[in-house]
Amino acid sequence: MVIGVASSKRHLPPATFASFARQLQFPGRAFKLRSHENILLYTAIGLVAISLAARAEDLSTATAPLPPGTFTTPAHSDEWKIANALSAAPATITEHASVVDWPANPRDDMSHGRVLRQGNNGWTCMPDVPGRPQHDPMCVDETMMQWLMATLAGKKPNIDQVGLSYMLMGEARQGQGAPPAKDPAQVKEWFYVGPHVMIVLPDTAQDALRGINQDLSNNLPYVSILSSSADATPIWVVPVAKGGDRIKEEPLK
Repeated sequence: MVIGVASSKRHLPPATFASFARQLQFPGRAFKLRSHENILLYTAIGLVAISLAARAEDLSTATAPLPPGTFTTPAHSDEWKIANALSAAPATITEHASVVDWPANPRDDMSHGRVLRQGNNGWTCMPDVPGRPQHDPMCVDETMMQWLMATLAGKKPNIDQVGLSYMLMGEARQGQGAPPAKDPAQVKEWFYVGPHVMIVLPDTAQDALRGINQDLSNNLPYVSILSSSADATPIWVVPVAKGGDRIKEEPLK
């Protein structure tokens, strides 16, 4: 009996497994397999190959567009979440950035997020926010993380310098000031914002944002407030492409 991994309705040749088996040795003696052990070995190798193929396919979905009618979810492996999070910013940022998952309890702040990868350049990347109709990973610098944590907690961020973040996969928003929907499938209108950067200004410079566009649908830079708190600090969102579009980092030829 030959047990192999099917590929285009063909089996891997027995010689491939036999060659692999002959290379297995225990210290001091050759390792010879009996007939039933051959079957177990071939089965194990086949399962490992299938598992590796499934894992590679899974990672490819970290940046591929979501199928229509589906939403982002935290039900992914750590490797998937890291690949997804690092797609949010240029490689010069993500190469040494930390990756932190969102807290399991949405009411907790980012200090409860699980560290998926430790970095050393002051930047932190997060995977998709659950319950959105498109990927929306984010990378933030230390000042923007300060703003994010305070905003999610409904507190005043107390910003004293410019902060920056990247969302180069874009995002889908419910609209200005809309509370997160319990069931994203019930949201009547999503605003698709293209790849963009977000900027938070020091408290002393907030007047500079007066009169700037607040419309999410026209692909222009806009000001957004993500908290209903009286102490909320606005951010300036600057799209670099239209909603639904992607940008790709390529070297000059």
